[in-house]
Amino acid sequence: MKFSWGAAIRPKTGQSVSGDAYVILPFVDNHLLAAVIDGLGGGEAAAEAAQRAVSVLERQPTLELTELMNQADRALAGSRGAVMALLRLNARDRSAEFVGVGNIGVQVYSDLPIKPISKNGIVGYRLPQLLRMTYTYNSGDIFVLYSDGISSRFTTERPPDLHQPPQQIADEILQRFGKNNDDATVVVIRCE
Repeated sequence: MKFSWGAAIRPKTGQSVSGDAYVILPFVDNHLLAAVIDGLGGGEAAAEAAQRAVSVLERQPTLELTELMNQADRALAGSRGAVMALLRLNARDRSAEFVGVGNIGVQVYSDLPIKPISKNGIVGYRLPQLLRMTYTYNSGDIFVLYSDGISSRFTTERPPDLHQPPQQIADEILQRFGKNNDDATVVVIRCE
């Protein structure tokens, strides 16, 4: 596989369940689908909304990203709703595709100008006109997806040591920048 990855997740203080979820699905031809999903609010209802989205992604990871988002929107109808970011990486042509709804953050460590942005909205309630962004990446680039339980200070303060394995980077970001008053999730993917 042309990718290595790590993820860290924790519920907000006092909760036993996180309303966040993540997916990292490698599939044929050196493709990888990654997602961070943040069910609105917290607790069981938020977790249930996030898991509905996870089920959609796990069922059909090869679908076009906007179609995956539309299917998740239908699956989350009647739930608390969620914000969600989808990233697909293709190692064959070193391409990255991104579709995001709501405030899931993306930080990319690259020499290339890769700046994915999400549209405002809520999956399962008010899906916006989706924007699919495509980029080329370099070997060694690192993509970080994170929920709003990770302080945005993480993008402006001293970054973690990017030579560490992705799991250690994810653990360090959560430990240094995770908010106690919110569910927090971070996914780190290194492209080889």
